[in-house]
Amino acid sequence: MRLEDIAVGLRRRSAWEAIDLGQVMLRQWAPRIYGTWFATYWLAGLLLLAFWPWPEYVIPLLWWLKPLFDRVLLHVCSRSLFGEACSVRDVLRELPRLLRAPGLISGLSLRRFSLARSLLLPVWQLEEQRDAAARARFALLGRRCRGHAVWLTFFCANMSSVLLLSLLLLLLALVPGEHPDWSLWDWFSDGESPARHLVGTLGFMLAETIVEPLYVASGFSLYLNRRSELEGWDLELGLRRLAQRLAAGVANAPPLLVLLVVGTCWLVPAPALAATAPPAGVAAFGDADAALAPLPAKPPAAARAVIDAVLADPVFGQLRHDWRWHWRRHESPSGEPGHSWLAVLAGLAESLAEFLRGLLWLFTGLALAVLVLLLVRYRRRSAPTGPQRQPEFVAGVDLRPESLPVEVAPVAAAALARGAAVEALSLLYRGALRSLIAQRQIGFAAGDTEEDCLQRVAGQVPVAVERCFAEVIEAWCLVAYGGRPLPGRRGEELLAAWQRHFGSSGGGQR
Repeated sequence: MRLEDIAVGLRRRSAWEAIDLGQVMLRQWAPRIYGTWFATYWLAGLLLLAFWPWPEYVIPLLWWLKPLFDRVLLHVCSRSLFGEACSVRDVLRELPRLLRAPGLISGLSLRRFSLARSLLLPVWQLEEQRDAAARARFALLGRRCRGHAVWLTFFCANMSSVLLLSLLLLLLALVPGEHPDWSLWDWFSDGESPARHLVGTLGFMLAETIVEPLYVASGFSLYLNRRSELEGWDLELGLRRLAQRLAAGVANAPPLLVLLVVGTCWLVPAPALAATAPPAGVAAFGDADAALAPLPAKPPAAARAVIDAVLADPVFGQLRHDWRWHWRRHESPSGEPGHSWLAVLAGLAESLAEFLRGLLWLFTGLALAVLVLLLVRYRRRSAPTGPQRQPEFVAGVDLRPESLPVEVAPVAAAALARGAAVEALSLLYRGALRSLIAQRQIGFAAGDTEEDCLQRVAGQVPVAVERCFAEVIEAWCLVAYGGRPLPGRRGEELLAAWQRHFGSSGGGQR
């Protein structure tokens, strides 16, 4: 391939203008690009629709495999750039080589979500860079235009979504009759018919057909503009044309002028001619078979020595990263800095910035101290400890073993029979607490109230046990604190429920 054959006018362009150039390239090469797109992307999509048993997974799979089809579009664009006719048969013949190109696995895994992949794909496919060399190339190409590649991805992704939603809304609007229960979610829900999934998938493929070729062509034109900026392709082509015009002028010159030039060259000493010979590391103008190959990673030794000598000068040999804001000072014609009041304001602003920076560090330190304190405190609370000694009194009632009978239920029944409801409910309440401590390992505190006991039991025991405990506490509060009698046969019902859930534990065991 020769640079003279490039079908694009090479000149300095901004990144946005280079992205617009991709749209012009797409219009110029539309038959080739869309022919290969329909022969690959649509063929794969229709095969998935025909044989895939789960139609709801077709759209995610097609979205994930887009970098694979982007390689086909980039292959067509790179061949068309040098005026080569690239038919569908040629592209299909090149598919195995495109699949073996570097970066395919990375493009479908780690870098699938890279927002600058339209700029990075040519590094893999056209330059065939790998590993560290590819990463260094990514950094160099994206130094000034990575943000533009990110915005290109953002725009195309949103445009594809807008087109898909617009198509589905149009279909919903054109369906005859009223369908109040239809929504856009119906098109992609699992319970819908395969026909809905088929229509949604076709809409997605149509939206990608409109957007994806533009995305690849614009990313490729952005890459070309960056390469031309770095390697001076426009200057090289200008020099080649100048050399061709000079050669044509010499060929058409009169014989007398030719003899004069030859005689002058005969008089020039040979060392002078040797001094003007091009260095061995510089390629001839006609050698452009690798026009899209990158520049050598390391310059020749002579060029490296010149570069080092230039960088050794104090003007160039300084590299400093400054992330602070500085006022742009304008020098007056007399050499004195103008706008002294602006300098005073700048000084005040810098002082305020330093003060705020100090406050920021202070508050950061305080926040870290508070965070460490909270972590230590809650770690102590949540740290597993050994068996703790249970309190002898909870909510003002005595839980010592000697204060309860061995069999709580018969004593409570006897108290109910003689009308001592407070004594009976006290036995049931204390017996339930002892049972929860012994059988369920519920930890109570000496200062817990009846409500606190309910909160500690909640979610720690079966629902029936928790309900029985709550009913005992409710009756205890009604009789002991409210001074009201138990209604009807409420005492017998509570005693029967207590025996079912707490009677086996033996509330007064010693």
